[in-house]
Amino acid sequence: MPELPEVETVRLQLEREILGSTIAVVEIHEAKNFVGDQALIIGEKIGKVGRVGKYLFVHFESDKGLVIHLKMTGRLVLQDDFYDTAKHTRVIITLADGRKVYYWDIRKFGYVRVENNLQLSISNLQKKMGREPWDITDKDLLGKLKKTTRPIKEAILDQTMLAGVGNIYGNDGLWLAGIDPRRTANSLRLTEVAKLRMSLCEVLNRGLALGGASDNTYRDFYGERGSYQDEFLSYGRTGEPCNRCATKLKRIVVGGRGSWICQMCQK
Repeated sequence: MPELPEVETVRLQLEREILGSTIAVVEIHEAKNFVGDQALIIGEKIGKVGRVGKYLFVHFESDKGLVIHLKMTGRLVLQDDFYDTAKHTRVIITLADGRKVYYWDIRKFGYVRVENNLQLSISNLQKKMGREPWDITDKDLLGKLKKTTRPIKEAILDQTMLAGVGNIYGNDGLWLAGIDPRRTANSLRLTEVAKLRMSLCEVLNRGLALGGASDNTYRDFYGERGSYQDEFLSYGRTGEPCNRCATKLKRIVVGGRGSWICQMCQK
C-alpha cells in the first residue's frame, strides 16, 4: 500500500503539473472506483493539491474537490498511452490542455470521490485521524499508546493513532528504534516512544527523498519507480543479515501483517 512518502511524492508531482488546469472530460471505466457525479466537476479549475496521511485532495477554485485514496494498489499517472487501454485503468480525467490523468488499480479498493464541500470533508476526516509522526509530541504519542494493549506494530499502523505510517515504514522505524513489534504498546517508556517517533520520521523522510518504495505496484505520477526498496532496513529481508549485528532477520506475523525483526537488536 502506498504510504506517506509515496502519497506525498505523488502530491508534489500533481501540484507541479496540474495546478491551474481545468477538468474537461471524466471517463469512468469502473463505477466502484469513482464516487459521485462526474458532471459536477466538468469545467472546474484546480487551485491546490493537499494531503492528510495517505489521502490526496484536489481542491478546485470553487468549494468542490476530489478526495483520492490509492489504498492497496492504486496509481495516479500522467499522460501515458499505455493506460488508455490497460486492463486495470478505472478512471481517466482529461484536462482542457489535452493531457490525461489515469487512475489505475488492480484490486479496485481505492477511489476518486467528488466532494461538494472539500474543506468540510477534510475537517471531518482529520477529526478521525491521528497526527503524523513529525506533528505529534513524544508525550502525546505516549499518552495514546498507554491506552492500548495491542502490539506496538499494530498500534502505529492504526491511522486513528498515527497517520501516514504503513507496514514498510512501520517495520523499518521499529528496527531503527530497536523495539520488538510484538511488545504491547502500553509497555513503552517515554524514552522509547521518543526514539520510535524520531526513527519513524527518519525513515519517512528517507522514503520521501527516494521517491517512495516500489517493491510492489507503486509508481509515481510520471509512472516511475521509487527506490526506497533498495534501502530497506528490515522490511522484506527474510534471512538477510541485520545491518547492526549481522543476525539473520526473521519474518513473523503481527496483527495479521508480515513483520521483519532482528531477534538480537529489537527488544
